[in-house]
Amino acid sequence: MPLLLALLLLLAACASEGASSLRDGGARAAVAEGVVATLDRQDHYFRSPAERRAFELTLRRIAAESADAESYYAAMSDALASLDEGHTSLAGSAEVPFGSTIPPVAIVEAKGSAVIAGVAPGVEGGGLLPGDIVLEVEGVPGEEALARRIATTPGSTAHGRRSRAIANLLAGPTREPARVKVLGMDGRERVCFPLRFLLDDEGMDRFRFGFLQESVTAVPVNATTAYIALPDFSPERQRDLEEALSAIGITRTIILDLRGNPGGRIRTLQKVAGLFLDRPEDLLTLAEDDRSEVLRAIPSEARFRGRLRILVDGRTGSAAELLAAALQDLGRAKVYGAPTAGSTRSRLSRDLPGGVRLHYAGRAEFRRRDGSPVEGIGVAPDVLFEHTREQLARGAYGDPFLDPLVRLAAE
Repeated sequence: MPLLLALLLLLAACASEGASSLRDGGARAAVAEGVVATLDRQDHYFRSPAERRAFELTLRRIAAESADAESYYAAMSDALASLDEGHTSLAGSAEVPFGSTIPPVAIVEAKGSAVIAGVAPGVEGGGLLPGDIVLEVEGVPGEEALARRIATTPGSTAHGRRSRAIANLLAGPTREPARVKVLGMDGRERVCFPLRFLLDDEGMDRFRFGFLQESVTAVPVNATTAYIALPDFSPERQRDLEEALSAIGITRTIILDLRGNPGGRIRTLQKVAGLFLDRPEDLLTLAEDDRSEVLRAIPSEARFRGRLRILVDGRTGSAAELLAAALQDLGRAKVYGAPTAGSTRSRLSRDLPGGVRLHYAGRAEFRRRDGSPVEGIGVAPDVLFEHTREQLARGAYGDPFLDPLVRLAAE
């Protein structure tokens, strides 16, 4: 109990700090001005001067009417989500935490319901169990709570936005645990109180709360198949994958899990692709204004020549979905799962007044080998798959030995 109390006091202190940073309406107005000025320099946000002006007036109204930082962030998130672009969001910093938190719980959709897929061990889960259907969040019916979350979630596609909203369905204020009513596998309703923790500077903690490891996970699942989970496309991932391939040794099939992978460096994508290709094949075309560039794989001596299966879902974004698209187009990999997020423009950031950071999409756009876009569409899997509630209740999600999607890809 002392540890629990200390955590809650820390979260409350962080919330207070964030509130004081943007208490002044002038600071919030400066943020609004910075957001509009930044997005105005991109040619894909506003279709007309009238649309741009309407958005500016909305942000100025939010700055003037918000009572505190928490309500300000909520209203700004709603406004930015209306732009239908997956990279566009506000975030805080160590000095100014974002006004929302999330429990250490994985949630996915099964047959139209938000279902608990995994829970961190210990008191943090507050009684939630895999297989629980979310019925209410803070007294709000589940469908209504999800609709509200979708309205404030950035996304370039409807399915990508929905997947991200479901994953963040229990996000909320920093000062208290979540209050969640669920329907258990035994048919009984329960009220659970999972602890919420501060998110990282992107508005999420994809490692601790997304049920991905912070480093590459590689395990043999049978005598002929190995499973590798890739959490992101940060610069060191190509080296990590090389080490994973070396540790696995000789195998006939590799299942590369990109579910929940938000992407990262395009250079890393080129190097990762080179681990599975014999030549510097054309992967994608990068177009920005009047400039275009063909991006090719960067071959490696540690390449794998066997069968490649890639797992994706609605939260697979940016460089992760572009890799899946490129290797699918080359006939090098078969893709399993659900359509990807369709959020592939270049991601940029700008620091604004009040300790706020704006993430936004630049003008650069990536196209597939045939010239078709991924932005706003996503990558369609060769084999569609959705977990059932019963499978999730068995703790199968993300488990390389139990996950039905992994087993399907291994066939």
